[in-house]
Amino acid sequence: MSDQEAEAGLVTPEGDDGAGAGTRRGRGMFAVVLLLLLVLSGVTAVTQTYVTGGADTVIRSVTENLECLQCHVELIPEFSKTSVHNPFATERCTTCHTPHGEIETTTVIAGIKQAWDRARTLVQWLPVKFVLDFFSDDEEVVVEDGAEVKSVTEEQVKGEESELVMPRDELCWMCHGDMGSKVNVAYPHAPFATGNCLDCHDPHASDFGHMLSMDLDDLCITCHKMGPELARSQLHPPVEGFHCTDCHDPHGSPYKGMLVDNQRDLCFRCHPSVAKLSGMAFQHGPYLNDACTDCHEPHGSNFMPLLRNSQPALCYGCHPAIQTDFLKASHHPVGTISLNCTDCHDAHGTNYAGLLYSEGNDICYDCHALAIKTSYDSSLHAATSCWACHTPHGSAYEPLLVDAQPEVCLACHDAGLYDDRVGGGGANHPVRSSYYDVNAREPLTCTSSCHDPHGSLNLHMLRYFPANQDGNCLICHAVIPGNVVGVDF
Repeated sequence: MSDQEAEAGLVTPEGDDGAGAGTRRGRGMFAVVLLLLLVLSGVTAVTQTYVTGGADTVIRSVTENLECLQCHVELIPEFSKTSVHNPFATERCTTCHTPHGEIETTTVIAGIKQAWDRARTLVQWLPVKFVLDFFSDDEEVVVEDGAEVKSVTEEQVKGEESELVMPRDELCWMCHGDMGSKVNVAYPHAPFATGNCLDCHDPHASDFGHMLSMDLDDLCITCHKMGPELARSQLHPPVEGFHCTDCHDPHGSPYKGMLVDNQRDLCFRCHPSVAKLSGMAFQHGPYLNDACTDCHEPHGSNFMPLLRNSQPALCYGCHPAIQTDFLKASHHPVGTISLNCTDCHDAHGTNYAGLLYSEGNDICYDCHALAIKTSYDSSLHAATSCWACHTPHGSAYEPLLVDAQPEVCLACHDAGLYDDRVGGGGANHPVRSSYYDVNAREPLTCTSSCHDPHGSLNLHMLRYFPANQDGNCLICHAVIPGNVVGVDF
């Protein structure tokens, strides 16, 4: 190829293929850079939106309460109290309250400001947005900067007065739903059942535990007038210390009186000596049937130990028939300073019938040991219980006999051998009260002068002389010069 042809452009110069490849590589590089810019713009936009939105949420949760405290300065000292309500402590007043009193101002601006905002919108997808945000302080553009205020409008966007975000009887459940199980219990506390939580609790902060509105020592008695009970001679220790919630649930309970447990188990917590009686063979009805307060006052009493009445009046409330026994001619001195029902009976439980402290004659020996025990245990009557002859409460026959004499004796001893009215044509010695015992100076019976029913050192349980001597007879049947005693032979 000649130089002329090359100069004339008739022939393609060598190396043209290399120039085309370079052009293509440049276009490809440009595309890659553009793609990277787009990806970077998207990532930065998403990241900025996420970070800004999260920060805004945190800032808003903090500033909400700060905004409220600008007016409600009286609440500021409450942050230092012992118990602070969590929404109040974390500065989230609007958890419970609706905001109020805020005016929103809307300003429409034309001119430089308007053009500036449009430019920012057009380049929103570019990383340049960071630069624009950096130099923009979002301050209102004044007229001197070329802006023109077209209009200004004000609108109250919050209520005039703050209100609760939910009805008062439902609001607390929003956070304290775990208390819901107590709503339908058999015995709810009235303020809790009606949603009046603020009757007992302060909604913001308190110097008392559980955010109570006052010390527990004073809180319960503002509604529960216990003055008369507190003035009694004996107080239940939890009441004396105003530890009401030791026994009562302040919200509600399935047990009567809002007790934290059934009566037996609740009382057993502090009275283990009584608890151990729950395994006894015989248990008092109220004790067995979870009714401790049938006998005991739970707060205070003038009768020890916290009884609802004095003994035996308290017992007569359930045992009226026994009260009738104690009105009979011969009766134990129950109700006096020397004897009461619980001197013989355990009020809770024992292993012996009748709730007695011991079995057999031992219960009687507690009082009659010196006078009776030694001779009786060695007598022919030793195998016979005291109850066979005596009633424990009261009787029309002295001394507390279950029947008149000689019937009480003839229940065991053959009447044909001892009763002057039975058999032998009246050969038996008179033992009827229609006869007079000149020695004992009382109606003549088996025991007036002849026999000691509790035992003696003499055969046949004779009172005064051995059976082989006439002394027992001569007490009544003796001839004394100048005086006739009994029957003169």
